[in-house]
Amino acid sequence: MEQLKQYLPISQIKGKVKTFLSGNNFLKTKDEVSVGINIGNRYLKGLVLRQGRIADYFLELNQDLPVTLKKIWSERKISARTVKVSVKNPSCLVRYFPFPKMEKKKLEQALFYELNKHIPFSPEEVFFDYYILKDISPGEVMILLALAKKDFINSILEAFKPLGLAVSEINLDSICLINLFLDRFGDNKESNACILDIGSSFSVMTIINKGMPFITRDVKFSTKEIVEIAARTKGISPEEVEKELLGLNIVSEFLEIIQGSVSGLCKEMKSSFDYFEVNKGEHIDKLYLTGGLASIKGIEKIFAESLDTDVEVLPVSPTALKQFDHPGSDKKFNSLKSSLAVVFGLLT
Repeated sequence: MEQLKQYLPISQIKGKVKTFLSGNNFLKTKDEVSVGINIGNRYLKGLVLRQGRIADYFLELNQDLPVTLKKIWSERKISARTVKVSVKNPSCLVRYFPFPKMEKKKLEQALFYELNKHIPFSPEEVFFDYYILKDISPGEVMILLALAKKDFINSILEAFKPLGLAVSEINLDSICLINLFLDRFGDNKESNACILDIGSSFSVMTIINKGMPFITRDVKFSTKEIVEIAARTKGISPEEVEKELLGLNIVSEFLEIIQGSVSGLCKEMKSSFDYFEVNKGEHIDKLYLTGGLASIKGIEKIFAESLDTDVEVLPVSPTALKQFDHPGSDKKFNSLKSSLAVVFGLLT
């Protein structure tokens, strides 16, 4: 039985989940330079910390991971040899379910043998980790299960080897965003929220029930799909649309083009909202957007109209990162903050 603790520890969820490798010491490290990287399907996004302050950031096209890493380390002259990594992939899953209460060693073994009831993969194919969220009865607990297929994780580790870089932690994007959310709003135990991470190939939503993660699921909505729709409408290439979006040059026109697609996504999300309301007898108070498209000013209004709930972009700077060496006043950095939300959560 192999567990994620070897490669993929669940990060600390507001003091509830213990990191298995180095604890929550990334910002407190004595190393002069540390790096957090979010490996996306389209972009490689990262923050470089120098003695606990943000010294640099990057957003690079990820066409070949080893080549892109080499380019970043060379051009940015990064001295760090250890990195934290976050990933999002169809072979990575987060599940929540009740499980019989038992001592830790027995629980780990029992979970392994019960995995096939909760995941579409063979237990032998995956690394996994878990955390007990809460007691739900004298004999049952609520489990958060995080897992990733071994071949995917091993491919990530292999990409760092040519540069002599050590990966101290690999985490899931959805867990990182839960960390970020709870870092900012963890003291609010009275409201329910949903985090929507709009990705290049697919998006992920997580519902938070009064400070406790309730459900995480993939949704069929992507930046790639939206960019292609805009490209066909405008008669230009997807690459040109993407370039204009990064420069925030076609905001109002873009919002008009994508309104129908966002409304379709909201219908899919509404089914999860309804599931939550049926199970909890409560409603979702606010939706928080993150990912590249969240940088587009005004997109939150489309979601608000379609879902009939409050919507805002997830504030990204965790409380532990209030000081910057230089990017804090950098206009480009501020416009890209939403794209770096996962990395902020990774470093929380």
